[in-house]
Amino acid sequence: MTPYLLVSRSAEYESRLRGLLGERLRVIPGEFVRLGPESVVDRAGEPRIVLLGPILNYEETRGLVNELTDRHPNLGVVVVREQRSDLEDWVDELAMHAVLSPNANDEATLELIDRLSEWLVAHGRAAMDDFDAPPELEIDDLSFASLETFAEPELDDVPAGIEDPPADVPAESASDELAQAPVQQAWDFPPLASGTPSEAIAVVAPKGGQGKTTLSINLATGLAEIAPNSVVLVDADLQFGDITAALALVPEGTIVDAVAAADDELVLKTTLTHHDDGFFVVASAPSPELADHVPAAALGALIERLRRLFRYVIVDTTPGLGEHSLIALEHVTDAVFVMNMGVPSLRAVRTEFELLNAIGLMPVNRHVVLNMSDRLSGLTARDVEHIIGAPVDVEVPRSSAVLLASNRGVPLIHDDVRDPAAKAIRSLVQRIAPDAFPKRSIIHRKRRSNEPE
Repeated sequence: MTPYLLVSRSAEYESRLRGLLGERLRVIPGEFVRLGPESVVDRAGEPRIVLLGPILNYEETRGLVNELTDRHPNLGVVVVREQRSDLEDWVDELAMHAVLSPNANDEATLELIDRLSEWLVAHGRAAMDDFDAPPELEIDDLSFASLETFAEPELDDVPAGIEDPPADVPAESASDELAQAPVQQAWDFPPLASGTPSEAIAVVAPKGGQGKTTLSINLATGLAEIAPNSVVLVDADLQFGDITAALALVPEGTIVDAVAAADDELVLKTTLTHHDDGFFVVASAPSPELADHVPAAALGALIERLRRLFRYVIVDTTPGLGEHSLIALEHVTDAVFVMNMGVPSLRAVRTEFELLNAIGLMPVNRHVVLNMSDRLSGLTARDVEHIIGAPVDVEVPRSSAVLLASNRGVPLIHDDVRDPAAKAIRSLVQRIAPDAFPKRSIIHRKRRSNEPE
């Protein structure tokens, strides 16, 4: 028996903890979390103390805590997590014994683990020798059973609802019938009711790396909750747009196809890619050189056409104020300006504001987002407002949950709803659509195409 268990997505933290605990530590990589908490606990053995994190979101951590404590009621639970503003919610709602910063030094880490071990012994939940290193195994003692616990489940069972064709029906006939059966899609294009205003939102940033694409994706996700299948997200970062990659989508067509079909509604719809969260995507050009096939005027015409089909049109623009970005701003009702806490980024935003006001292209509805805010940056929100010459409408704190959600191909506001960054982005959605509150009790989580079913 190994007394300590770590479930984590951080290879660096795993390596560090192995150095501290040696053979007393069993590790289950975070990839197994995608299979569900039961799958993780099946592989856990009988630990005395489990450490969960870092880089696990609230829902994942809650599922693991519940499943582990159900099966092992005397287990000691430590959550390894940054000290963020929502920590109080975690402590109040999760059955944990301690919170450990992933940045705690080795001495503090071992001290916390030792104190929890002593507490478990003192309360009759464990024996002192439970925390000794497991005996070394001889080669002859090893069995394939320990390896089989990590094997993928075999697909021996036939899924329910699928039967062999009757004996008197040739196999070829059964295949033909399946091939001829109509494919039912789970979505449609709801008509835009007469008189319903269509809103278009451009997401703009002076430089790359500001989080513009992440905000665009989550804005589309939030708006789709109140207007399912009537939201379209246009990846107008023509050379290096990566929305389909961030959402783990295989595009049906690209913006090159869409601008060519803008005059034909039926053909245009075939170029759109549907996301399971109820919105459509116009994918970016498949390679940088094809961006030349999308003239700025054609992008403007595409936005106008999409506004006649969808309740909300969101345009993720190329960084800066190039010709395509200016055209996009000319055809939208709202603009979301995104910046980080770097002084060069902030000064560039001020220059953008001055230029757009001078040429009359500042949209009527402006939303200023300070992204990846950090108290350790040396600047405050008031400093930011002074530099850009405008108030900040939404402040999104720096959070590892953003990168985790992106790497999983899931919009943040549906992946970790309690994360402070997700809550801040939700407030941005509600600035545009005040009734955009989450309505589903179970948030959909889309698997990547290469994740196990």
